[in-house]
Amino acid sequence: MADHTTGRSMGKRLLFATAAVIALLQAAAFFYTHRYAVPAGTGGDVLTIYTSSSDELLNATIPLFEEKYKIQVVLVKGETVDLLEKIRTGSGDPPADVLLGGVYSELYSYADLFLDYVSVNDKHLIPAYQNTTGYTTSYILSGSCLVVNKSLTQGVEIKGYKDLLKPELDGKIIMANPINSSSALAQLTNILLAMGGYEDDGAWAYVDELIGHTGEIASASSKVYSSVASGKKAVGLSYEAPCAALMRSGADIEIVYPEEGCVYLPATAAIVRGGDQPEYARHFIDFITSKDMQNIYGNLLMNRSVRKDAMSGAYLVPLDRIDMLEEDMDYVKKHKLDILSRYSNIVSEHTGD
Repeated sequence: MADHTTGRSMGKRLLFATAAVIALLQAAAFFYTHRYAVPAGTGGDVLTIYTSSSDELLNATIPLFEEKYKIQVVLVKGETVDLLEKIRTGSGDPPADVLLGGVYSELYSYADLFLDYVSVNDKHLIPAYQNTTGYTTSYILSGSCLVVNKSLTQGVEIKGYKDLLKPELDGKIIMANPINSSSALAQLTNILLAMGGYEDDGAWAYVDELIGHTGEIASASSKVYSSVASGKKAVGLSYEAPCAALMRSGADIEIVYPEEGCVYLPATAAIVRGGDQPEYARHFIDFITSKDMQNIYGNLLMNRSVRKDAMSGAYLVPLDRIDMLEEDMDYVKKHKLDILSRYSNIVSEHTGD
């Protein structure tokens, strides 16, 4: 007869361990939400991070880093493009030590703003996402997807991008502005690649039709998934992690991975040249790529890890069940402005602006 005692014991230990980690994250979130601001002129070690990352990821990361390194972290939140401009012009207050968030194609034009640093954990990352630029470190993978409100789309089959043009969805779709949002830019290039290619006239004709069918172009990516979850919109063009987190919390939504194909891009972090805390900035890069943090990101926060040895969350569909596309990152970084200009012209034609 099989002995199930060991299995039950291991299951209980795993359950207790998971509960303990969740409790730790909840405590960390409370501390992050309520921690004090450093009064001007008080001195002390302060690491300033400019970030477009989600509150959930920050809640899980910042208090643990502060506790380990005994340093206060100040966050400046915004869309990646706006934060890059603040760094470039020196208009940010306080000035940045680290940029957390965004994709490489956004940072490419600002390479001179960042210091080279290759993390001690780089060798543990999936080879395709290791540091080859010298200054960008991948810490999570972000995949474009569709987020669908199940109640508002009953009877409407949505399997991919082409289904968004159905008459039943006219005016009920929301997307973010790729000029402001890194995830929206990734979604736009995903659409172009999936529908024929970055320069394909048919792909751009689809973008034209989609914009004409869209009810709202939001200035922030967070408004996309929150609007669908709250029932204000039926479908959003979004990205995987926050949508999976909403599903876990019981939201009446589902994630659709477009059958035409999905691109997964790494979110990146970089150390700002001329920052006050280069040593702590290097510690932070190592911290977010450590196995412990990558397990938290992957197993509890519904992000996909960049490490070969990290866990994945139960709400994430295995990548081998998703039709994958490979972004031509060299093309996108060199032609980003051309893509955005063509997109802007299409929007202007629809809005009259």
